[in-house]
Amino acid sequence: MSLQITIPRWAQLIVIPLVVLLSVYFARMMSHALFVFLMASLLALLLNPLAQLLTRVYVPRVVGVPVLYLALLSIVGVIVAVGVPPLVRQAQGLVERAPEWAATINRNLPDYQAYLERHGIFLDLVGLADSAVSWLGGAGFQSIGRLLNLGVGVAGSMASLLLVLIVSFYMLIDGRRITAALVHLFPIDDAVAEVYFGGLQMSFTRFVKGQAILAGTVGFAAGLGVWILGWDVVGVWPEGAQYALLFGFWAGVTEVIPYVGPFLGALPPFILALFHSPITALWVAIIFWLIQLLENHILVPNIMGASVGVHPLVVIFALLTGAEVGGVLGMLAVLPLLAMLRHTMDFFDVSFSRAPWIADDRVTSAAIEGSPGEQGAAPDTADAREFADAQPTRAPDGSSIGPPR
Repeated sequence: MSLQITIPRWAQLIVIPLVVLLSVYFARMMSHALFVFLMASLLALLLNPLAQLLTRVYVPRVVGVPVLYLALLSIVGVIVAVGVPPLVRQAQGLVERAPEWAATINRNLPDYQAYLERHGIFLDLVGLADSAVSWLGGAGFQSIGRLLNLGVGVAGSMASLLLVLIVSFYMLIDGRRITAALVHLFPIDDAVAEVYFGGLQMSFTRFVKGQAILAGTVGFAAGLGVWILGWDVVGVWPEGAQYALLFGFWAGVTEVIPYVGPFLGALPPFILALFHSPITALWVAIIFWLIQLLENHILVPNIMGASVGVHPLVVIFALLTGAEVGGVLGMLAVLPLLAMLRHTMDFFDVSFSRAPWIADDRVTSAAIEGSPGEQGAAPDTADAREFADAQPTRAPDGSSIGPPR
């Protein structure tokens, strides 16, 4: 089922730009409140299928929702207690060994530069390395610090997190009444509105579940590949194996960023492998290339199905906007919102009228079953015939002689 809507010209030229401007204006005025309610809505949507499952086994919603939140907080606490300390230790190890790697690369750079010059490639590798070190020591680390603070400042705000939990808790408790109120707001039949909201819930849940499985699989494969390179039998990169958990976690986190995420995930281990040897870096690149083949040809078609379904530039713009508004959490929230927007655009089969500005005031909407080429063609034809019958008849000289009898 879908709903066909034709937007008249006057709405395209006046109403839509006005709505966009007002939305941006009020969003900037209430950015924090909107962010809290948006994150709470996404959390409630994520937990709603579990709450419905408990309802089916005769657990009242007022009992099942608190149980869900206690279970969620327990799982998050266990993950933080078990996973964060090893990640912090490995990150500290990387920082402590940075001067040693810098000294190693400085010793090997003249040899690399001489090798390139013998093959007709003239690059000042020593100068480039000094510039890179200066950048990392100054503006580079400051920029990275600002990016990290942007996400940590939002994610680490206990007041905002507490508000998100409280608001989402009440949303789940009163989920039925909220859904019924939203259904009555739509100027369509309640049955059609319920189908739309059910599909919205399904598209969100499917996307989040698929993205979580995909990120976990890619992160595990990346960490395992780096760890295998450090085996005594393989002996390609013994130093890198001790950072396998950190590299795998980073690859899984960056996997949620479309298009550029896989490159960002492979960049830190590839650069650190260069400090060991170019051959080691080549092995790291091969591992991540194989992971991408596995992802693109097996994981994504079977786990994710279709992608978000919008243009890559729109996705990148949405990610940057989400990072500006809510840091890391904002970036994570944007992608499921795009998935729900795609469901909305598919359900409401929106088209833009090309009729003259004043002559298209009879544009109507029609519910459609099945594909647009089958049942959906009949309402359009009937509306068009009715509109044509109502038009005045023109004499050969162009004058109006009234509607046909």
